[in-house]
Amino acid sequence: MYYFGENQHSGIDDFRPEVHDSDGLSVQAGTGEWLWRPLVNPKRLLVTSFAVNNPLGFGILQRDRGFVDYEDLEARYETRPSVWIEPKGNWGNGRIELVQIPTPDETNDNIVAYFVPDQSPAPLVPYDLEYRMLWQKDNATRPTLAYVAQTRRGHGYRRKPDDSLAFMIDFEGDALRKLPADTPVQGVVSTDSNIELVEANTYHNDVTNGWRLALRVRRQDDKKPGELRAFLKNGATTLSETWSYILPVN
Repeated sequence: MYYFGENQHSGIDDFRPEVHDSDGLSVQAGTGEWLWRPLVNPKRLLVTSFAVNNPLGFGILQRDRGFVDYEDLEARYETRPSVWIEPKGNWGNGRIELVQIPTPDETNDNIVAYFVPDQSPAPLVPYDLEYRMLWQKDNATRPTLAYVAQTRRGHGYRRKPDDSLAFMIDFEGDALRKLPADTPVQGVVSTDSNIELVEANTYHNDVTNGWRLALRVRRQDDKKPGELRAFLKNGATTLSETWSYILPVN
């Protein structure tokens, strides 16, 4: 379940900062690339996917593990487990599909993820897939590189109001903690044709000893979705998983 979180305010009067059982889809592709897609509660049904060849793993994860993230003594969302699917053998070509269903409250399980093979099984012919299902909490599967600890979204303007949006993406992990604060870490950002990248800045986060990527973007057409991708690197060395975000239709 995903009702609202740090990247999507509820628009209702709720004392809790976030309400969700999970906050993102993690994918470990067969190439070794790691992807992280923060969840949203869209106004309309939202189905997206990642093409993969023999995926190494995927799961719907709850990365926010602090009580202060939720302040809910009854639901205790910080204790909700993550689920990681670990394929066995070769699954072949296909896609990891993520379905996000609009929900007006927290009582509906509105998030689904699954693997879809490129070659659909023939009728009445057995189709074998072997996998392990791992239920995790603080030991959740993460990339050896830096991971996305949080995604925050808000208005992008500073003085004069405009229609731009701001994203604050915090990366954490051992790969970053080992680096001096003055290391020239660069945020590599790409967008689709519906998103204009206005500004991108990367700087050391002295509180977490990680790095923050600050983006300012503008959507060309609110009636169409937009997609953004970003990761950190130092020279030719990739430092983090890839943050992949969908801006749903308004």
